[in-house]
Amino acid sequence: MGSVSIWHWIIVLLFIGVPVFILIRTARQKTDPITGPVGFGGWLLLLAIGQVLAPLRTLAETANGMEAYGQFQSVPGGQVVAIGEPALNFAFLALQVVVLWFMLKKNKLFPKLFFYQWLAIPFLVILDILLVSAALGVGVNQLLTEDLVVPSIAAFIGTGLWTLYVFKSVRVRNTFVH
Repeated sequence: MGSVSIWHWIIVLLFIGVPVFILIRTARQKTDPITGPVGFGGWLLLLAIGQVLAPLRTLAETANGMEAYGQFQSVPGGQVVAIGEPALNFAFLALQVVVLWFMLKKNKLFPKLFFYQWLAIPFLVILDILLVSAALGVGVNQLLTEDLVVPSIAAFIGTGLWTLYVFKSVRVRNTFVH
């Protein structure tokens, strides 16, 4: 057993500190019986926690793939994959951080940006498949494995349900008004 690194403490802080911070900020806000609930509470709190954790998950998946990217260096076209896939992941990470920023600022652009983040999921999967196929000369049908398709479809459907919530919820409409 090794010592606990600073990254472990940062993760613990994010898992505990951010939801507690959001709960404290939300507790100060009142619900107007005429207009409905406002602030991060209810289902919106779950969405906010997921949005806070999403960039961390993307970063962790990119870090886990770095070892595999090193193996591509010796394969013809592998350098394109070793650079292209992390670039796609970091572009998605940037989008997630921007969406998170607008969410925490309670900006009215958040629902629209969340929608774009949802659309980016299949777009990036398709771009990734096309990049690997073109760079390595592998058929697309060989890349469409269950390990890639099932999590991508699950993420698209799950995020799609949250997107539907974002556009139908009174709490979301009342919270993101600035």
